[in-house]
Amino acid sequence: MNNSTKQVIFEQVVGYRLIHGYVSGTICFIGIIFNILNGFVWSRRSMRTSINILLTSLSFTDGMTLFFYLVYATYFFTVTGPSAMIYHSKGWMYIIIISFHEFIAFCTVSNGLTISLAVFRYVKICHPKAAERYCNKKRAKLVIILVFILSSLAMVPYYLYYEVYDLSEDNLNLTGYWIRKTTFARNHVDFQRTILWLYGVIYKVMPKLAMIFLSALLIREVCAAKKRRQHLVSPSGFQRTKMKIGYRRTTIMLVVIVLIYVLMELPVGIMAIFSAIEDGENHYFYFLLYSHAGDIVDMTGLLNATFNFAVYFCINKQFRTVLKEAFFRKREERFDIRYFDSDRTCNTSSHDVTINSEFSTSPV
Repeated sequence: MNNSTKQVIFEQVVGYRLIHGYVSGTICFIGIIFNILNGFVWSRRSMRTSINILLTSLSFTDGMTLFFYLVYATYFFTVTGPSAMIYHSKGWMYIIIISFHEFIAFCTVSNGLTISLAVFRYVKICHPKAAERYCNKKRAKLVIILVFILSSLAMVPYYLYYEVYDLSEDNLNLTGYWIRKTTFARNHVDFQRTILWLYGVIYKVMPKLAMIFLSALLIREVCAAKKRRQHLVSPSGFQRTKMKIGYRRTTIMLVVIVLIYVLMELPVGIMAIFSAIEDGENHYFYFLLYSHAGDIVDMTGLLNATFNFAVYFCINKQFRTVLKEAFFRKREERFDIRYFDSDRTCNTSSHDVTINSEFSTSPV
């Protein structure tokens, strides 16, 4: 990279943005590892419940969100620079557009899965009989498929927003390719505003308001369950009380996950709404690429997709136990051989194990 090229980059990227690629890239790399571990734990046979199936899918979508942003940030902020004055190949510009769109797409899917988690948990707590019918593993898989399909359809208008073009069309002295709005988007400013309204209101603000409402209901139920538990003092009620404690902790874990999504994603939706209110054309890609506010938007999304591992590890003992067993497999196998005979005499049925896994009875 010659001195003139570096000068172009420094004019476009100053202050924190000079290290944004390295910071965001590190967070993405760590987050991808964390989400692989999340998916590994929640997909274990002993952990397969309707809630954990949704958590496994959420780990996948969060990991993909981080992966596509890693591609975008590595190319623009580490390998080259975010400037049309720097030569970019046609192939790489298409990769950047795809990464940009898929970053938004998987964020949208993650939002849908998070709402589904809150709904499933609310039904399980407040309407347990209905939960047996509507919140089982089969329904969880169906919800995942529907969320992916609806999110994919919702992203279709975004694919009409940007295109790759040859810079020589604007200036014969320039070579390489860059990104601009499509002819359709440039000729229809209302379409641009509609896209931002959809992104801000439908995809960001409304889902977060729904999450806040469901979280409030869950918190109210947790508090009510705590009061009821205080009356369970008989010896026969001890095991039931222990199960309720684990059930409450799992609920708190999901509430924390939902609130993290709200705190991280709600500002993004509000910023998109304000952009749509402004007159004239809107260029969300350039906003993310060149502004410090765009860096904040990016970092909130990345941290959101990374934090879940810490929440699981700190609150859920089952998660910690399975994770430790995975890294000490030989020790686990020796333990299984030693206690195989005693396990055969255990009267606990596989149905009971599934129920305990669902309620997360293990104390933290």
